[in-house]
Amino acid sequence: MSTSVTAGSLGASLDTALAGLERVAVLSQELGLEAETAEVRALLERVDQRRRLAAETTVVALMGPTGSGKSCVLNALAGAAVASTAVTRPTTTEPLALLPAQETGGVRVEEITELMDWLSVGQRVQASREAVDRLGPHTVLLDLPDIDSDEPAHRRVAEHLAGMVDVLVWVLDPQKYADGVIHHEFLAPMAAHAEVTLVALNQVDRLDAQSVEPVLADLRRLLDQEGLDSAEVLPLSALTGAGVEALGSWVRQAAAGHTAATLRLAADTRALAAGLRERLFGSGGTGADSTGGAAGSGDNVRERQIRAEADLRQAAAVAAGVDAVAEAVRGSYVHQARARVGWPPLGWLERLRHDPLTALHLGRVAGRVAVRSGTSSGSVTTASTTGSPRVGQTALPVPRTSLPQAGPAALAALQTAAHSWCLASCAALPGEVKADIVERSDQRAAALAPALDQAVASTDLEQRHLPFWWSLARMLQWLLGSAALVGGLWLVVGHIVETNLPVVLDPPRWGQVPWPVVLLLGGLGLGVLLALLAGFAASWQARRRGRRVLARLHRATSSVVRQRLVLPLRQERARWEELRALLEDLS
Repeated sequence: MSTSVTAGSLGASLDTALAGLERVAVLSQELGLEAETAEVRALLERVDQRRRLAAETTVVALMGPTGSGKSCVLNALAGAAVASTAVTRPTTTEPLALLPAQETGGVRVEEITELMDWLSVGQRVQASREAVDRLGPHTVLLDLPDIDSDEPAHRRVAEHLAGMVDVLVWVLDPQKYADGVIHHEFLAPMAAHAEVTLVALNQVDRLDAQSVEPVLADLRRLLDQEGLDSAEVLPLSALTGAGVEALGSWVRQAAAGHTAATLRLAADTRALAAGLRERLFGSGGTGADSTGGAAGSGDNVRERQIRAEADLRQAAAVAAGVDAVAEAVRGSYVHQARARVGWPPLGWLERLRHDPLTALHLGRVAGRVAVRSGTSSGSVTTASTTGSPRVGQTALPVPRTSLPQAGPAALAALQTAAHSWCLASCAALPGEVKADIVERSDQRAAALAPALDQAVASTDLEQRHLPFWWSLARMLQWLLGSAALVGGLWLVVGHIVETNLPVVLDPPRWGQVPWPVVLLLGGLGLGVLLALLAGFAASWQARRRGRRVLARLHRATSSVVRQRLVLPLRQERARWEELRALLEDLS
């Protein structure tokens, strides 16, 4: 594969990683991870800026502790004393840039200047033709302050630029090559950048011939332990010039394909993703429960989630008082039936009693939503909750019911069920993530009662239409009552006439029974019988209606649970799962 194809492939791979990182930023923001969002956005911005600034230029930084001889290495590579050196104390207090000469065919001055300004490197010297031949025409070499400087500002500059440059050349010396601070605080965290890292053991001229190889082997061992197994190790002596050409060749080769910056940015992306994954999901990045055990088999977890959700829906129904409403619906049906199709005298008395649903503000308008017309008249109409308001209408709030407020026991049971369900649903998430989700879910569950009450108030309780047979039975009751009244009046009038006048009335008979008696007793008896039959039918239908309404109320309260608890949790959990999958892919 050609160099250009390799560079193109790396760029495409980096583009894919950056798209994933952009999604990580979006998910982090949605999940309220402010620090993580800022960290990802900062990297995305840095990557964008670096890819736009002198993209073909490779910035190589010499880093190391005090006395390692970084400036001497820079002078050796430059072929001139461009950096000040001293034996007694470090002299690099701010970064120094060795820039390629323009006549060598390198990048334009404007591009280099803009890149150095972005890196905040003020000291700049131009390399000789010899140095350009050694390092390459697109190479900028930086000499950074000591990473262990006593001056905090110098150390901050070195750490900052170490995160900005494309290639890192660590310059160590035989005395400090195994220093724990250097390895643990600097080298080990850069394990993801091994592809763009070289470790140069300077001052090997101070070692005898038999000690060089053991020291190099020990340094190699330390680097392998820290994950830098692919980083090259090079013996070097800036004083004698041993290894200088090899170092220059490595730098020139690293810059030749114009891929070092892409490799460095890709490594930064992997390192950030791995760090976020470690921070948010633990070292393994797998779904362990809060006790540290495995989340359990998929079937068992799913079964627990189903049972917990069923318990939650039942607890919500109890807290909403759906059984009381269903019983009121049954009682209201019986009450209305007695008032309309019962024996008229008892029906009149029944009307004096309160309708159970009316007492709960769930009367005949229950199951409807008031909508305000968009016309200039501003009239108000109603529409069934099963439909949608027509164009130009605005839904008005459903009034609260007069159901007794859920008691402490019911509310506690609801919140406990919601908490248990949330724990079961988040079993695959790590402890800290799970705790945050459960806390937010508990807050939503605590505010669920008003929404449940509104769901009950807007449920169709089948109060809009009276059964057809009620009208027929009512008509028959009036006919039978009228017959009984006619028969009774007939007997009373006949008795008065016979008592006060010398007249004997002989009313027509049905067989041996006078018709007034037939009308009176027949009207009363059949009316009572019709009332009993209607009462039995009404009780049977009231139970059926109560069951239908109870099922409808359960669906309404379950819908509230789904909208207010289940869906938000599923969405949040899905975002966490997507975030974990993205970080796993990116790292």
